[in-house]
Amino acid sequence: MSTIASTSCSTVRSLRNAFALVLAALLIGACQYLPQQVFTFPAGAPAPTLAATRDGEHIQILHTNDIHGRMEPERLSGSNSSFERGGIANLAGFIVQQRARLPERTLVLDAGDTWQGSFISNANKGAAMVQAMNLMGYDAQTLGNHDFDWGQDVLRARASEARFPFLAANVVDAVSGSVVPFAKPYLVKDLGITRVGIIGIANPGTPAINKPANMSGLRFLAAAETVRRYLPEVRKLADVIVVMTHMSQTGVEEDRQLAREVSGIDVIVSAHSHTALQNAVVENGTTIVQAGAYADFLGRLDLTIDPATHHVAAVAGASELIAIVGGKVPVPAEVAKIVADRAAEARSVTSRVVGRTTLDLPLVTRGESALGDLIADAMLEYCRGQGWSSDVALYNGAGIRSAIPPGDVTYGKVYEVLPFDDLVVGLDLTGQQLTTIYTRSLSDRGANLAISGATFSYQPSGTITTATVGGAAIAPARTYHVCTIDYLALGGDGQSTFASGKNLVYGDIAADAVADYLTKHSPVSPRLEARIVAR
Repeated sequence: MSTIASTSCSTVRSLRNAFALVLAALLIGACQYLPQQVFTFPAGAPAPTLAATRDGEHIQILHTNDIHGRMEPERLSGSNSSFERGGIANLAGFIVQQRARLPERTLVLDAGDTWQGSFISNANKGAAMVQAMNLMGYDAQTLGNHDFDWGQDVLRARASEARFPFLAANVVDAVSGSVVPFAKPYLVKDLGITRVGIIGIANPGTPAINKPANMSGLRFLAAAETVRRYLPEVRKLADVIVVMTHMSQTGVEEDRQLAREVSGIDVIVSAHSHTALQNAVVENGTTIVQAGAYADFLGRLDLTIDPATHHVAAVAGASELIAIVGGKVPVPAEVAKIVADRAAEARSVTSRVVGRTTLDLPLVTRGESALGDLIADAMLEYCRGQGWSSDVALYNGAGIRSAIPPGDVTYGKVYEVLPFDDLVVGLDLTGQQLTTIYTRSLSDRGANLAISGATFSYQPSGTITTATVGGAAIAPARTYHVCTIDYLALGGDGQSTFASGKNLVYGDIAADAVADYLTKHSPVSPRLEARIVAR
């Protein structure tokens, strides 16, 4: 099968702009729900006309990934119309619809980064998302790197609430090597015509991009090594092998590499890169799928099963993305109530207007951006307001998660931009350590930093050529006070040099610092100031 749409985090937004154009091809009528589910559709909803799939030779996998707690839909408006995109109540409706095609032969899987990323989900640390997923009939979830953001105690709590397992075969106790208590290595589901074994692979790079305290006592094993370990065991129990991964940095390249290294995987359900694959990728006989992000799509993969062998006979032409659009299918009332209740609780906080921007502030995670400059300026002002005499402010570009359009800015929008509850901190670093941090931030797509109070330039080879603090050349031996976030200060994002800093002090969350800055300085019109320059 060919790749119709393969997009990274940045280019997914372009796909979203064309979202309405694909609706006619992606959407089909509403249907009634399964008797065994907690919620049902209204009587009289039309049943799907998919008799060809009921010949006893098909199973289907419905899959999501990187929902990031986006429980509420987004309202999009054009010149002639508007519609809702995403939202887990709408997603639940489409799961209901698609499950009715093959009621006894459907798997519903999520490939991680499920809870973290919106105020209404973060406020109870993903508990509402798990409650909704229980009602939606999920069979399993792989743990993404952000699913560790609130620590292992929270993971244990969510695991106890979920009526489906968390899968993470490659996350083990650092001392004993045993699987962690909040996850299982794999799951086997009997779908009648075949048994499906599902192995979960968490992001092997999680220790480098999460807070060290959340990683205490854990070891993350390589994907291929782990799948090879479990394949013989799972093959004895299952006829079809599915691996759910959360590790692709760009497109699905890491998953293609896994398929090349380990033969015998039928399907990889991929995540992490927010890639929207309209049709699957096939590598070494393995079918690879991924469904974008933010519940904008529901992925569906149809597998033809050989009744004699119970193995996969065909997958050609069987993968698609279904656009999640409000009003196209009935919405399960119980899931809608969870969203409404959470939104009502949050609205008193998120609806508050904290400022205004006269300019569009697009999302840019590499290189200097107007939004990044605004965030760093807000942090530097906050730190100086604490009496810390800070010289420099640094924020990691990958932690910026949404754009800000022109007009009024609500606290909810600020929280969408900075959803990770990172604390502003101050610490002392030398000029040489700062230069090392700048160098570490570089890639072929620019520096993964936002900066205030300082500048630096670099060569494409990754060498820092100039650096200033307060307009003066940086002095390698001098101590500077640096304002940043606890995630970086503790060595997150591979920035271990921060952990060598001294005199660490803690403040409030970064979103609050930015909201206060907007209130004091609005309307704002930030523009690029050549703070980070490629020479």
